[in-house]
Amino acid sequence: MASASSSSLSSTTHSHLDNRLDLDSILSIVSLVNRHIQCFLSNHAARKFLRLKCNSSLTISNHGCFEFSQHSVLSNLYWGMENIELAIQSNCQEERNSRLTKSEKMLQIPAFIEEDGSTAGIENRYIVCCSYFYLSLVRKLRRDEWQMTMYFLQSVLVFPQLVRKELAPGLWRRLFGSLVTIRDTEEAVDEAAKQQGRRYKDWLMYYQVVSYGETPPWIKGCSVADNCMREAQNQQYTNFASRKCFNSLEQVPTWASFQMGKESPEKILSTDADLSASNTGERNYLPGYSSPQCPESYALDSPSYSMNVEICKANANCLLSSRSHSSLNDLRFSMLDLRDVETCTFSYCSVEDGTPPRSSPPHDLRCFSNFSSKFKRKYRISEAVPQGSFARKINFSNSGKDRSDESSSYRKDNHTDLLERFEKAFSTLCFSEGPGKCEDDDLEVATIGEILNTKKKVKYSSVKQEILDQLLDIISTSKKERVIRASVSMLLLLISEDKAVIEDIKKKDLHLNYLASALKRNVQEAAVLIYLLNPSPTEIKGLELLPALVEVACNSNGQESLSLPITPTSASIAMIEVLVTAFDYVTNSMHLGAISSPKILSKLVNVAMNKNLEEGVALAAILVRCMRLNGNCKKFLSQVTPVDPFLYLLRRNERHAKYVALEYFHEILRMPRSSAIHLLHQIRQHGSISIMHMLMACIQQAELKYRLLAANLLVQLDMLEHSSGKSVLREEAIEILLESVASEENCSTQTLAAFILSNLGGTYSWTGEPYTAAWLIKRAGLTSVHHRNMIQNVDWFDPCLQDTERNAWSAKTAKGVIKFGRSIFNALARGIQSKIKSVSHDCLICIAWLGSEMAVMGPSSLRYYACEILLREITHFLHPGSELDERILACLCVYNYTSGKGKQKLMNFSEGLRESLRRLSGYTWMAEELLKVTDYFLPTKPRVSCVHTQILEVGHVGSGAATALIFYKGQLCAGYSDGSIKVWDIKGQRTMLVWEVKDHKRPVTCFTLFEPGDSLLSGSSDKTVRVWKMLQRKLECVEVIEMKDPIQKVESSGDKILVITQSRGLKVCHESRSIQTTCKKKHVKCLTVVQGKVYLGCTDSSIQEVDIMADHKTEIRPPTKSWRMQNKPINSILVYKGWVYCAGAVVEGSSIKEWRKRCQPQISIAMERGTNVQAMSVVEDFIYLNCSSSPSIIQIWLRGLQKKAGRLAAGSKITSLLTANDIIFCGSENGLIKGWIPL
Repeated sequence: MASASSSSLSSTTHSHLDNRLDLDSILSIVSLVNRHIQCFLSNHAARKFLRLKCNSSLTISNHGCFEFSQHSVLSNLYWGMENIELAIQSNCQEERNSRLTKSEKMLQIPAFIEEDGSTAGIENRYIVCCSYFYLSLVRKLRRDEWQMTMYFLQSVLVFPQLVRKELAPGLWRRLFGSLVTIRDTEEAVDEAAKQQGRRYKDWLMYYQVVSYGETPPWIKGCSVADNCMREAQNQQYTNFASRKCFNSLEQVPTWASFQMGKESPEKILSTDADLSASNTGERNYLPGYSSPQCPESYALDSPSYSMNVEICKANANCLLSSRSHSSLNDLRFSMLDLRDVETCTFSYCSVEDGTPPRSSPPHDLRCFSNFSSKFKRKYRISEAVPQGSFARKINFSNSGKDRSDESSSYRKDNHTDLLERFEKAFSTLCFSEGPGKCEDDDLEVATIGEILNTKKKVKYSSVKQEILDQLLDIISTSKKERVIRASVSMLLLLISEDKAVIEDIKKKDLHLNYLASALKRNVQEAAVLIYLLNPSPTEIKGLELLPALVEVACNSNGQESLSLPITPTSASIAMIEVLVTAFDYVTNSMHLGAISSPKILSKLVNVAMNKNLEEGVALAAILVRCMRLNGNCKKFLSQVTPVDPFLYLLRRNERHAKYVALEYFHEILRMPRSSAIHLLHQIRQHGSISIMHMLMACIQQAELKYRLLAANLLVQLDMLEHSSGKSVLREEAIEILLESVASEENCSTQTLAAFILSNLGGTYSWTGEPYTAAWLIKRAGLTSVHHRNMIQNVDWFDPCLQDTERNAWSAKTAKGVIKFGRSIFNALARGIQSKIKSVSHDCLICIAWLGSEMAVMGPSSLRYYACEILLREITHFLHPGSELDERILACLCVYNYTSGKGKQKLMNFSEGLRESLRRLSGYTWMAEELLKVTDYFLPTKPRVSCVHTQILEVGHVGSGAATALIFYKGQLCAGYSDGSIKVWDIKGQRTMLVWEVKDHKRPVTCFTLFEPGDSLLSGSSDKTVRVWKMLQRKLECVEVIEMKDPIQKVESSGDKILVITQSRGLKVCHESRSIQTTCKKKHVKCLTVVQGKVYLGCTDSSIQEVDIMADHKTEIRPPTKSWRMQNKPINSILVYKGWVYCAGAVVEGSSIKEWRKRCQPQISIAMERGTNVQAMSVVEDFIYLNCSSSPSIIQIWLRGLQKKAGRLAAGSKITSLLTANDIIFCGSENGLIKGWIPL
């Protein structure tokens, strides 16, 4: 096989050299294209005609939609063409250069799009072809005829038909007309032109590369005087050239643009590479130009001119003496000739005495020592090429020669040998086509490696820059993946030899773009190179690498890697970690969403099995972010992810590995308790007893945050087996938690410790939300759907709240914690006083949890001690103004800790505390029981404070009146007259608009909660009822129910939706969405639902009780009879604690039984004459009324005494009313929402 490979390589190379185009032919092609482009540019009418024709073809179709990025491509092409015309017409050289630079940048954007497909309805190949054609005009105007020809030939390769018919038909005939026969079809002609154009372009690039760094072949015939003039121009402009830079995001370098770094056509730089390198730090020469002109500063008779002539003569002698005089087929003008010339630089030439040139001093020299051996390891040269083959001809090892020999004869022979080998290697890489050439390519890559490995000392700085430029240009322009891969590998090996190469690459324009393009073409090694270049997070994001990085991370090709500090997989995972952690929440979430599918996660988990330290650390950080983003990710990972890779990180001595493992376990254990217990058993099983000792070591030695995470994991693992007995490990872990809760020195660790303690015995949802408080609130008896929806971040239908293992785990964990005795409650007493809201909240949860478990254990001195030190702080949470969940938890604490001996503490309750308990009695039975006890000890009549204070005012300009209010998922939803719904997050007196939708076409008139699906219903004047759900914390409409009339009120009863419209009767929408009408003879104004019964307030002042299930109707309040026949509608009806309240011209209230008996109402409040109640709300102590006579006022009436107690001014007409958590909210005509609480 090796022999065959060698023979194939040799035949390929020789065949290619036999069919080559000589330099004269290439120069003729360049000259032909140059003349045609010159004529075209000088013809204003031709330019205008072609530009208008292209512009008309670029018109975007009016049909369908297109993305902004597509418009950007066409816009860049249009303005790129326009800037060329403006540059031609400009008389100012500076403006001309600026226009050309802008044009080139713009044209490169459409030139780089995929040739297949379309953009905004226009074929991509048309756009790309036009872009390359106009780029050739730019290069002509910059006097870069060589690159001009390259661009023109590229336009032929993209779309030959367009060039043949529109862009350059005359030039096409001159170049390819000989290929056309009478019988050829257009397709055949275009294909022949493409093949010939590809041949021309390949040889153009070939001669450009092999002559890199020397006097360009197409200007060899210039006189010594010309050389002197160029030398003088170089000295004049070299300082300016060293300062120029290209745009790092848009400029795309080509072979010519690296060679011809000039700002204007007049700035012709010297061909003396060593002088240029010493002056400017880069190569400065021009591959082609017309007859140069001497600057005025160098007149022919001036001393400067004479001196430069002598200098140039000396340099020319050095140049000619070191070159062989073989034929053109020997390719004497190669890059390696420059290395011979460099030993005879201007710096060491003595013009006066003719002293022979000297070698460079040792401190300027550099050699590659291990380059070849690394290539051999990667490409297996010894296996691919046997002795006696082409390998011997190019002499891989060269072990028989003394590379340290500095004699001139050996140096010449050595460079001749390197020259031949480089040319053959580069030729094979550039021109080999078709499959089956991998071994040949590998061999040639190794050949170039051998060239770089020469033991002869070379001038490293010059050679290095040439190599980097060539490799980057191959990466940017080559269409062959294996050539790009080889170039990337060589760059990596250069970096392994010299870390300074990294900084050199960074200085190159668009280096990251080239490497990103290589990575997207599945050159996985490019990921390592990008990683080593250390781009900023913004740069990584801008390259749009995430899909390619995920592909590399999940599908490593498994090839033998070079001896590099990091693998492509590790580099990809490290950059993915940056993309998901380094930006704002929205950007990070967007990146996480792209990698959170089960397919990708499962492959990332497989990578974790490699037990590579850096991969594991980065991967753990990524998985933690994924779990925080999406509960489904956590659920999936808990089922498929083994614990061994993360236990491996935990066992490592490196701190960052331990820390990320602790973060991972902390995050993944935030799941429903039964699943968490199962995972804890896996950790204990795979980690054995050693895992406990490792966690104890972390508790003793790690940073405080990770000491807490280790303590959390250790306590839970210890609870699996030592729940009742004494455990030293558990005691030390809990002790560090208690110390952190009690200490206020570090806010973050105090917050974390309180969070861990509060959820040790509780549970979580799959989203990671702690559900311990929700579970305790459920125990306290909060059952109303409306009340539960005042609490945030809880899905009351989540199965974790019905977890069967939760209660047993809670009891077992509580016993383990309570063994600490008084110290646990002392720490919690200090924590609950914290000024940090989350700390005091979590301590309250922990106190409620321990209290509920201690209540089951029976009376104890410890519980009484806890009551003494905690009760005062707990009662602060009972008052209105606290969050409802905190008020319920505080009530639960008071109930559990004051049982038995602690009841005496209730005697010390103030009137304010009794009032708070009374107001809570409508939410939980525990408050009602406590109220009975306090009334027993203190039989005095309780006072009622009528003073209210405003705590809230939110508004949104431009949405109209706030016409409907309701709490849903703990957030205030407001409907507006413009049809929008806004979701407000309320924390105390702070509010924030978190979501806004506008699906209704007309004003939103009402809201209600719908238990099936835990949904929200909205009614509108647009004759629709919409069903909303909170999905991923966003309010989304999931269903639309069409009605025939505008909606006035909407309610629900089980799976039925009850709707009041402007027409007669009550519309009942069943689960099948069939609509039934009941009470057809009544004009229904309002309704309320309680215990399956519907109470309707009608315009004739009657109240109807309707049993929907039995389809039974009862009139419990007859219509008012009056000789005046006045219309006295019931505008509001509601139920509170078994009483039905109605309001119209009068406010009445009685128990449901009394209403059915048609007895006189137990409460009756008459309004002033001509006044009707528009809206009403009832709480424990008060009835709030909004009347027609004072539409901007809320009247406060004492519920028990039917006495007016005060008023609240809204400032404008009130359009909606709501009471929740003892807060009275009102929406007004100007869009403001205000809230008050009683003191």
